[in-house]
Amino acid sequence: MAKIISFFNHKGGVGKTTLAYNVAWDLSERGQRVLMIDGDPQANLTEITLDNKLFYEEVDLFSTEDVVEYSPEFLKENNIYEYFRAYILPELNEQRPQIQKFKKKNNLDLLAGSIRLAELEDTISLAVSNVPGLRDIPNRAYQALQDLGEDYDYILLDLSPALSATNQLFVELSDYFIVPVNPSIFSLQALDNLQDIFRNWNRKLSSFDIFSRGQKSLPVMLGIVCQNYRPYSKAGEKNTTSAARFERRMNELNDSAVTLANSLNSFGMALLPEQFKEIFIHCEPYRIANLPDYNQLSTVSENEKVPVVGLTNSLLAKNKLNLPQYIQKVSDFKEECAQIVTGLLKLK
Repeated sequence: MAKIISFFNHKGGVGKTTLAYNVAWDLSERGQRVLMIDGDPQANLTEITLDNKLFYEEVDLFSTEDVVEYSPEFLKENNIYEYFRAYILPELNEQRPQIQKFKKKNNLDLLAGSIRLAELEDTISLAVSNVPGLRDIPNRAYQALQDLGEDYDYILLDLSPALSATNQLFVELSDYFIVPVNPSIFSLQALDNLQDIFRNWNRKLSSFDIFSRGQKSLPVMLGIVCQNYRPYSKAGEKNTTSAARFERRMNELNDSAVTLANSLNSFGMALLPEQFKEIFIHCEPYRIANLPDYNQLSTVSENEKVPVVGLTNSLLAKNKLNLPQYIQKVSDFKEECAQIVTGLLKLK
């Protein structure tokens, strides 16, 4: 059965979507069957994943090219809303949906996002508030995830930057979650707030049958991943005043992550420090990785519809960035991302 990992932070702009995409790509390159779920009504993961050239007026079933083609109606019929609605709000005698996933490449699929996911928010909100008649919705949503996981090794959930009931449900139904951050005072504030947020979420959902009867254990926080990491202002310029300020902020974030993990461990929702070190062997709890700032590479990634870990020298050359500094940036990024993925492969 697939391991379900959510990428969640109620602060926006910390790179949840790009992190999920890069990790999913790397996992698939290592032979793991991966499903990405776009759980944000903005559908940014869907936007950066889909190659519009594959959407034709009609599907050519006799194409000799090694690609999958999709009709323009594909996303309207095959998305996260259509899939979960049939479990959460089934119509009379409705059959479970046979939703198709977008095949990005070998071992990597996407359950597309939809703005209509927001239409389920009110119902889910009432369910997690323990309204009679809706208490079974967490069980149904969990069954939906389990059914999806039959064909995959990992499900990665990219969630919106919101304290919504939908996010609450998806995080609680995950096996693990990662908190993306960036080196800002706002990320520090967000980490501090998460202590009370998760405690409140746990209090609301722990009484539901799916948890109280032991069918599902609470999700476990793996740690934080810092994006836009810049230990110096210019290439080779280290130990500057600016770099020292940056590193102080990183240490503050890590201290806050340790405090968050200690709080979560009071009810079993975080790795213990010794567990963290066994999984992420080159890291101190709870900073999993520092993904470097990749500047112009983000534009290349968006244009080519591949994450930074998928950028090759030929793609850099195509975009006139086949220069030593950009080749090195891609290499550094891949190395840090590999550290995350190597750890995820150890999860039981």
